Amino acid sequence: MGTSSLLATLLDQEMLENRGTVSILPAPTPDAMLPAKSGNDVFEELGGRFLLRYLVPAQLEAFRAGGTGVHWVTPTPYQPEETVSWLALPALSEPRRHALVLDPRAIDVIRGPRWVRLGGGIEYILPYGFPARALVLPWPIEVT
Repeated sequence: MGTSSLLATLLDQEMLENRGTVSILPAPTPDAMLPAKSGNDVFEELGGRFLLRYLVPAQLEAFRAGGTGVHWVTPTPYQPEETVSWLALPALSEPRRHALVLDPRAIDVIRGPRWVRLGGGIEYILPYGFPARALVLPWPIEVT
């Protein structure tokens, strides 16, 4: 794991924990035990930052109208070669070269944060997906 990803994660940990508003829950914490928060609350605990939903190439056009179902997101930017390991993502052979930038304020329910099991990053869960209005940009950004 690279030092830039480690530094980005540690800075996010410091930001979340030192704001005095949140603790990052342990990785084995069940989804249902993660606190459910409004998107406005998460935006505040992130210090006004956005969330990232990394994509595989087949998903580049999939979420222009938002996304239904459960989605896992992170506040932390990672290099494509390290995203899979830090976030313990499926499709191990596909580096995540694109991400959606999501505004938490447009999302009704967000659970987290929690450490990623078998990874090392910080994750939030969108249990009911996200609406199109949560997209900060109408297309995925390229991560290099």
